[in-house]
Amino acid sequence: MRTINRGELALAAALSAVAGYVDAVAFVHLGGYFVSFMSGNTTQMSASVVDAMTGPALKCLSIIALFVVGVMAGTIVRRLTGEARGRSAVMLSVSVALGVAAVLGSVWSGYAALMVAAVAMGMLNSVFEKSGEVSVGLTYMTGTLVKAAQRLVDAAFGGERWVWARHLLLWLAMAVGALIGAAAYRGMDLGSLWFPFVTVASLTAVIVFVPAGQKVVGA
Repeated sequence: MRTINRGELALAAALSAVAGYVDAVAFVHLGGYFVSFMSGNTTQMSASVVDAMTGPALKCLSIIALFVVGVMAGTIVRRLTGEARGRSAVMLSVSVALGVAAVLGSVWSGYAALMVAAVAMGMLNSVFEKSGEVSVGLTYMTGTLVKAAQRLVDAAFGGERWVWARHLLLWLAMAVGALIGAAAYRGMDLGSLWFPFVTVASLTAVIVFVPAGQKVVGA
């Protein structure tokens, strides 16, 4: 978030909303498991191990592993395509994965669909990568809330006045996305997975065909 223009901030907020949406669909369908929020899965896995609940522990571990595979895949795509085309290439890859998830959810297995969605959510974190590091976290909000709180204190002590709002916007976007995702699932079941696919595919088209604007500085 140190160098990000308004267009990129809007993209980050939209993708955070997608992550929240997909996570909510998975959480409801799988009965308490996440495909974006690996901290929650890690805690649940450990608690399940203590309670000798092998099935839930293995399910958490498998989702975590698929998420990591997704991060690795996104990073590889980014490395192979270079700085200029890396973002659009990762976005295209996420679109394909979400499309596969939507098809699987519609014609075959909800569980398989959401495992593919976990890979897609891992890949999503490579959209905002700079110098080999994630510059904007899209699927995890604890660090984002910490930064919002820190920047709010900075503003109170004479620092930049509104930088904290950028971080809070990402959290709010994820929360709203999760709200919409849960509501969509209640009405459409796994047919609701078509919406994140269409959203990410549309955003991919926008960043491919619309020139990037000038950057503004923020912490």
